[in-house]
Amino acid sequence: MCDYTQREYSCGHFRWIASKWCKDYTITHQRCQPNVTHFEYRSDELCGECKPKTYPPCPCPWENMIKRTKKQTSSFL
Repeated sequence: MCDYTQREYSCGHFRWIASKWCKDYTITHQRCQPNVTHFEYRSDELCGECKPKTYPPCPCPWENMIKRTKKQTSSFL
């Protein structure tokens, strides 16, 4: 059996993170019955689904370092 850490987030969601794969998994890549060996409660974190999505502010700080070629426009008659 593979060893897993069960992690509970403040939003109430659970995640199971593999801490050690068993020999059968390393050969077949088929998951077996999980064996939860550790439990973590993250009271100050939200899971990936509940975290607000953050995007870099635009314009990006490295925008001035990007060299762009000017596109030529052609008109068809």
